Amino acid sequence: MVWSVALELQGPVLVVEPPARLEFSNSSGARLECAAHGSPPPRLSWLLADGSAAPPVAGLRLPHDNGSLEFPPFPADRYRHDVHSARYRCRAANALGTVLSRDVLVRAVVKQKYEVQVYDEYVISGNTAVLRCQVPSYVAEYVMVTSWLQDGAVNIYPNTDTGGKYAVLESGDLYIFNAGPSDGYKSYSCRSVHRLTGEVRASAYPGRIIITEPKGSVQPRITVEKHVNKQVKVGDDVILPCVAQGFPVPTYRWFREDNDQLQPMAVGDRVSVLAAGLMRISKIRLEDQGKYLCWVNNSAGEETVQVTLTVTAPLSAHVQPQSQVVDVGKEASFMCIPGGYPITRVSWYRNGKPIVPDSRFEITSSPEKLSVKPLQKEDHGMYQCFVSNEWEMAQATAELQLGDASPELLYWFAEQTLQPGPAVSLKCVATGNPPPQFIWTLDGFPVPDSPRFLVGQYVTVHDDVISHVNISNLKEEDGGEYTCTAKNSVAQVSHSARINVYGLPFIRIMPKITAVAGSDLVIKCPVAGYPIESIVWERDGNILPMNRRQRVYPNGTLIIEHAQRQADAGTYTCQAQNRQKHTARRDVEVQVLVPPKILPIQAMTNLLREGMRAAISCQILEGDLPITFRWERNGQPVTNSDDGISTRRLDEYSTSLVIERITSKHTGNYTCVAHNVAGSESFTVPLTVNVPPHWTVEPTDANVASGQDVTLHCQADGYPVPSITWRKAVGSHPGEYKEFLYEPNVNFYRNGSLEFLHISKDSEGYYLCEAKNEVGTGVSKVIFLKVNAPAYFPQKSKQMQVEKGEQAHLQCTALGDTPIDIMWKVGGKRIADDMDQRYTIREQKLDDGMVSELGISRTYRHDTGVFSCYASNSYGQDEMAIQLIVQEIPEMPKNIRVNDQQSRSLQLSWTQPYAGNSPITSYTIQYKLVSETWQTQPLKITVPGTQTSATVQNLNPASSYHFRIMAENRLGMSDPSEVIQVTTQEEVPTGVPQDVRAEARSSTELFVTWEPPLREHWNGNLLGYYVGYQEQPSFIPSSPSPSPTSHNYSLKTVEVGTQYGGEATLQGLSKFTTYTIIVQAYNSRGAGPASDPITVKTLEDVPSLPPENVQCSALTSQSLEVSWETPPVEGRNGIIQGYKVSHQPAEEWYESNEHDTEVVTDSFKTALQSLQKYTNYSISVLAFTNSGDGVKSPPVYCRTEEDVPSAPADIKAVVSSSNKILVSWLPPQRRNGKLTGYTFYMGIIEDGKEEGTHKRILNPQNEVHETDKLKEGATYQFWVTASTAVGEGESTRVVTITPSNKVPARIVSFSRTIITPWKQDINLPCRKVGAPTPQFTWRVYDKVLEPNGRKQVNKNGSLVIKDIQRTDEGNYTCSVENQHGKDEIVYSVHVRVPPDPPSLSVIASYADSLQLQWTDNHNGGSPILGYVINYKRDHGDWEELHIESRANSHLLQNLWCGTRYQLYITAYNKIGTGLPCDIVNAYTKGTVPVKPKQSQLLTVNSTVVTIWLDSWGDGGCAILYFIIEYHDTERSRDWTLVSNNVLPTERVYSVLDLTPATKYRLRVTAHNNAGSTIAYYNFTTLTVEGATVIPEIAPPVLHTREVPFYANVSVIVPIVVSLIFLLGLVGVAAFIRKKKLQNDSAQMGESPSVAQMQNQQNRDQQYLAVRVGSGQQALSIDSGSYKTDSADYIEDICPYATFQLAKPPYSESTYSGNVYSGPYHSVRGSFVYHDPKLSGAESYKFRHQKEPEYTKVRRKGGKLRDPHSESQESDNLGSTDSEVKKILTLHLPISEYDTLGSDSEGELPGGQVAASQELVSFRHRMAREVGKSGMEESSSSSETSPSGARKPFPSRKSKSKGQVLGKRQVRSSSGYSSHTEETTFSFSDRIHPPSRFSDSHSHELSEAECDMSKLGRKSGRSGASTRLSRETSFQIDV
Repeated sequence: MVWSVALELQGPVLVVEPPARLEFSNSSGARLECAAHGSPPPRLSWLLADGSAAPPVAGLRLPHDNGSLEFPPFPADRYRHDVHSARYRCRAANALGTVLSRDVLVRAVVKQKYEVQVYDEYVISGNTAVLRCQVPSYVAEYVMVTSWLQDGAVNIYPNTDTGGKYAVLESGDLYIFNAGPSDGYKSYSCRSVHRLTGEVRASAYPGRIIITEPKGSVQPRITVEKHVNKQVKVGDDVILPCVAQGFPVPTYRWFREDNDQLQPMAVGDRVSVLAAGLMRISKIRLEDQGKYLCWVNNSAGEETVQVTLTVTAPLSAHVQPQSQVVDVGKEASFMCIPGGYPITRVSWYRNGKPIVPDSRFEITSSPEKLSVKPLQKEDHGMYQCFVSNEWEMAQATAELQLGDASPELLYWFAEQTLQPGPAVSLKCVATGNPPPQFIWTLDGFPVPDSPRFLVGQYVTVHDDVISHVNISNLKEEDGGEYTCTAKNSVAQVSHSARINVYGLPFIRIMPKITAVAGSDLVIKCPVAGYPIESIVWERDGNILPMNRRQRVYPNGTLIIEHAQRQADAGTYTCQAQNRQKHTARRDVEVQVLVPPKILPIQAMTNLLREGMRAAISCQILEGDLPITFRWERNGQPVTNSDDGISTRRLDEYSTSLVIERITSKHTGNYTCVAHNVAGSESFTVPLTVNVPPHWTVEPTDANVASGQDVTLHCQADGYPVPSITWRKAVGSHPGEYKEFLYEPNVNFYRNGSLEFLHISKDSEGYYLCEAKNEVGTGVSKVIFLKVNAPAYFPQKSKQMQVEKGEQAHLQCTALGDTPIDIMWKVGGKRIADDMDQRYTIREQKLDDGMVSELGISRTYRHDTGVFSCYASNSYGQDEMAIQLIVQEIPEMPKNIRVNDQQSRSLQLSWTQPYAGNSPITSYTIQYKLVSETWQTQPLKITVPGTQTSATVQNLNPASSYHFRIMAENRLGMSDPSEVIQVTTQEEVPTGVPQDVRAEARSSTELFVTWEPPLREHWNGNLLGYYVGYQEQPSFIPSSPSPSPTSHNYSLKTVEVGTQYGGEATLQGLSKFTTYTIIVQAYNSRGAGPASDPITVKTLEDVPSLPPENVQCSALTSQSLEVSWETPPVEGRNGIIQGYKVSHQPAEEWYESNEHDTEVVTDSFKTALQSLQKYTNYSISVLAFTNSGDGVKSPPVYCRTEEDVPSAPADIKAVVSSSNKILVSWLPPQRRNGKLTGYTFYMGIIEDGKEEGTHKRILNPQNEVHETDKLKEGATYQFWVTASTAVGEGESTRVVTITPSNKVPARIVSFSRTIITPWKQDINLPCRKVGAPTPQFTWRVYDKVLEPNGRKQVNKNGSLVIKDIQRTDEGNYTCSVENQHGKDEIVYSVHVRVPPDPPSLSVIASYADSLQLQWTDNHNGGSPILGYVINYKRDHGDWEELHIESRANSHLLQNLWCGTRYQLYITAYNKIGTGLPCDIVNAYTKGTVPVKPKQSQLLTVNSTVVTIWLDSWGDGGCAILYFIIEYHDTERSRDWTLVSNNVLPTERVYSVLDLTPATKYRLRVTAHNNAGSTIAYYNFTTLTVEGATVIPEIAPPVLHTREVPFYANVSVIVPIVVSLIFLLGLVGVAAFIRKKKLQNDSAQMGESPSVAQMQNQQNRDQQYLAVRVGSGQQALSIDSGSYKTDSADYIEDICPYATFQLAKPPYSESTYSGNVYSGPYHSVRGSFVYHDPKLSGAESYKFRHQKEPEYTKVRRKGGKLRDPHSESQESDNLGSTDSEVKKILTLHLPISEYDTLGSDSEGELPGGQVAASQELVSFRHRMAREVGKSGMEESSSSSETSPSGARKPFPSRKSKSKGQVLGKRQVRSSSGYSSHTEETTFSFSDRIHPPSRFSDSHSHELSEAECDMSKLGRKSGRSGASTRLSRETSFQIDV
């Protein structure tokens, strides 16, 4: 039952396979279906391209249980490439195997809006117009054109008959044939449908065809693609496009490329030619694939279109066999039969996995075959063949089932040793096909038939067979070797193992054994019992073995090899014995049988013929009877009824097979089989029958048309296989025959068929087919092959040339069976005698055809064309084309243009004229000067006729010439063309400047002068000169006139002087260096040769590098030795005259009147004498030249040796109590070493006698010592000395204490001078003694000191001053007093501070440098150590430069040309860095680029405008790049960017692809460091013919009479009004000037600079921010409301402030916190984080506030950076208010400012409109009004804004009116600590805002300014005008 179920199993087979491609729209979604059947039912799933499972994706991909895969509709933003553009496969699997579907390419298309359009098309009358439905590229793949609509009413559909007027191709293109004037009035719209969404679109605007009439012959111009690839399926129709325009209307001919030969396409059933060259091929076949060529020509020329046609057929696959059963170990093979075209890949899969060829799997191609050998069990399952190409895939499935498989044991029992009694079970498991049967044996004999033995087996569901032997009540005789044998029809397998049962030996009964003679006999003695010691075999009482053929094994096995009946038959005895000598014996009878042996039989081949009798005998040589016989033929049993075959038994040992009448069908292999009980044997005899040939297919006569293929069939059979030959009769009658198979168009096949390819008339005749073998005479047959010849032309086309006016005779010869009819056609019309009187036709018959001649009596140009000759007869027709070319002299060349215009050459081009149908051999260009007349032999050049351009050489620069051109062919020369006039360009000068001289002006400047070149060498107008200079190389160049480029000269551009000469100042040169100088003149074409180089040396200067390797060492306590080396050569800058060694103590504060001590020497070593002892000196060395001192070397430090110290500075002795004396002293002023201690001396004088001196050594830290009074009434003397390691120094003066019982008030501390840096804490001690305890008082400037927050008096009397300031300087007195006395000490405190700002000025300006000079102010009490210059250019970052202290000027180099720079300077000393000076503004020399005239810049032709960029002037600053844009003034206002980075090295730049005869506007923007210049130019391109478009001229104005201007009211009234207005303006200005002078005279004694005026006027003034209200709201100014505490404002608003506050020297409120960290800025490369802290003083806030930002200061680098690579500031670059924010943070506590210019935006409350994104500042009149309210007036010194030609960089974010900027955290460029207070400022003069701040022009008042003017009038100030000039129209609101 189980086996029957298994037979019904079937592997999976796909019944519904998904398509190869699925495309859908995201709005529609899609579903893939997949279904399969099988048993058990297969499971369906989907796989990705990599073979992994396709999991569900929510809302995007949903696999279903029924096998479908759903793609739901999805929004566009959820498109996923891995889901919606991927490959999928369906998989079906069950227990028998797995199959896959073909690849499915899924593409989801996101729905997009699109429009279709139809553009107008131009077409020459009579030609075919092509209108295209323009679909956007992103949807073109899915949109197809469904129809065209003519005039909104008539629909034109694809593949419909429109009467030959219209055709719509599959691409959707509309073809309109024979377009005429009437077609120009019709409009055409296209309708399309989106095949995925079904969306229908129609073109919004219809298109038209514009009919043009030709003015002459027009060469054909292809209007479709010239190289087309078309793909079409077998059976479909296709139209190959070929359309051109020309005049005359061109003709079309189609050819097919066949083996590199072009064969004309014959029109037939499937091939038809539509109008205008469209060829239609119906029902495409595979053999139609290939290349097709369309030849288009008219009398003006020819063109070709190539179409490559690819034919595809749907793919299919079939596997044979579809199901097969193969035994394991054998070979299984599958054949795959693919179909379709093309097939690029065939692959094999097993159970869904690709098969990789190896030793067992073999894959072959052609044919596609898979072989599996040897077959293994796991090879069963489903096999698939996949056939694929680029577009699709097909698959077929086959199932491989396992056939008979040899058994295989899966489980077996093991050997066991048991006691008698229990039950035992033995089990074996095997598998195989068919399922095996088990046989159990015990010691080689069947298992005993006993009730105790139970044998059983069964089959599992997996076809496994389980068999077992169960033994109950195990006995000792049951022991032995048990064997399970699994056997099926294929093979058998067995397993043996012993079951040992304890007991006495026992041998079971053995049945009679039969052996076969000649084979081995094996007997196993069935011994039971355990253990057994020995088993022996005996025969006839003899123990075996007795001979070589016998072997006995210890387990009881007897083997007898090659058993023999006589020797081995008989009785054998087996005996078993255990160790206790118990034995058992048993006999067995052996019988030997003999199998049969057949006598060999002779083969019966090549003996018999049909009709003979045959007999085969079979005899036995030996074998036991009975023997049975059986005959077989070809493996099948033979019976007596088979085809006259009979068998006969002769006797017991023989038999025979007899065939009475033999025929060919009796051929085969006959086998005799003999069998007895011992075995069987067979012998096979081959038998063959010879048969003479006879026809199976007899040849017959054939009739075929010439050119067709024909096959003559001739087939015969016989044995041996007959050979077939064909021969052809010689002549027209049969009889003699010849071989002909060598002919190339004849194929002979093995089956005897004869094939003729493209048969011709020559193949007609009689043919003989003959079949022969070696039997008989063979057969033969004569047939006649009739070839019917259709009319055809041996020559398909030819060309004929004739001169115009002569006769023409056109002949065509047609061959074929007569009668033949010949017809002539021209232009598609038949030529008849009455068509044209010039035509005559004559015909003449030939033997094999006919010839026809067409005569033309007089030819004209229009006769040029193709004449067609048509021949036809009953069997076919043909066509011949004769191209008649009427030749004449060419027409004159046209459209002469100048392509390249040089100084001495011109390149001309022209349009090739009508060549007269004869190739133009040459063109002759004649030319002359305009002033001359044409000569009979003018100047000329000749170029080949293949060229349409030529270059005329050897012309003169800047000269005007006339040119004309003539064309020539073999018939003659054309008329001259129209004359054009051309002027040559200028040329670079060829002369050198004269009298070049140079002299040194300074160490870095040379002054060069020269005269111009000779006039005849200018070659144009001189524009300027290049002055080249370079340091003189160490070698002398061999060339006498070096080139600037070859020797790396630096060039300076100089304009032409008044006398055409020039002069130049070369700056920034190396000092004391010899320079080589050359000068070149240049004009608009470039630079001429360089002058001979001259040499000149710059002047000496101070050395710029210090001496090197400075070293020092101590000599004595007062001398040091210093040594050094000379500075490097590059830093000497002259001849070193000597060296100066400066030294100064490095460890003390020193006063400003102390200077470095210098020693002058000219050696490299010196000794410094008279130095301070044990002092660390800072030593620097400088070199000096005649120009002055050079740079100091970096300091080295040395200390002099130790010495004994000086005496302690002072000593005091006071009575501290009734019995104690306190002595104090000051340390030595010059310790001269490290103090080791003090020696305290005390002398006692009593009654005038010295009682001795007491000495005591004290610690060096002690400066006070108290001693007891030893004796009352004695006088005490004290003195102290100090000691170093060298020894004891001098002693102090001796102080004496006289006897007294009183303790008066005394101060132990000393009066001293204290010098301290500011912002330190100092302690002034005042130690007192006295009894009673004295009272103490501190005074300063004779006033009692009142302690405050920074000044405190401690309990011990000391005064502590914290964070000392400059204002704390003075004399501090401590006084003590009691009833016995009083005392006081005075401290003189001096505070050192950073220096005041130097006064900076710019004394000279150059193109790339600025000469700076400054003067020092107060140095803060400590010498200035150096300066820091900060500078920035517009739109740049701040940079720093450190300058040494000795300098008071500096040349700031490497600057941008023509750029505004802002500069300030700070000084620093040992205390720190001082405040910066006022901002100084300066410009480097140079201007923005200078635009040229249009005539200099532009050259225009029909489609190109050439821009001569070198005509731009650089304004003294090299041009960096150009931006070029243009737009069509009539069609578009949008600028088209050509390039935004055209380098000036591109001397000429061309804008291509312009439209002829069109007006354009060109915009060129030139950029240099000074800014940019925008130039606009209008130009019109030339027409296609090269003619200039004449502009429309306005009609003239008619004047009836002349009227004087003063009588014209329209003239005189505006003049009078303007004069009145001007007078009013003058009066107002005068009044303002007077009022201003009155105010200024009251407050200014002098006016050296605006900054000084501001500083003078604004001492102690406090500045406020002003809120702008609505337009009608008046501002009330109350001074009290703006007053702030003195500690709440910053006094120095620098830089960028237009005023400066009063500066009391470093008051307490000025620098709260550690503002300075001198002596150098601590900001190098550091980032500062600003945390905004808002103060309560803010009365208004903006709504948006930027996050805190990190800022960084950029230090000065080695080079200027590229302006295009620099990062742009977050504020508007170049806006002064943003610069104020940056600079204020450099030297002021960091605050938050309410500023403009940030990137944040906000709305004013209540919808109020702020004035152009800026707060309103107080004007002059407003400041005066505020001054009246309690504050002084501040004047303005705002910087000049950039010139109008220089525009700031565009802002990144535009801001409109009504918006107000948010709060902006200022940028800091220092590491100073933050300040918690907020200060706001208002600056009086307006600074002109950049474009991002306001869109109003400078002459417009903002709304806020109007409010201010109203406010001024309400405040009582009238007559103040608002100046908006360049100097004052700049505003800051911080």
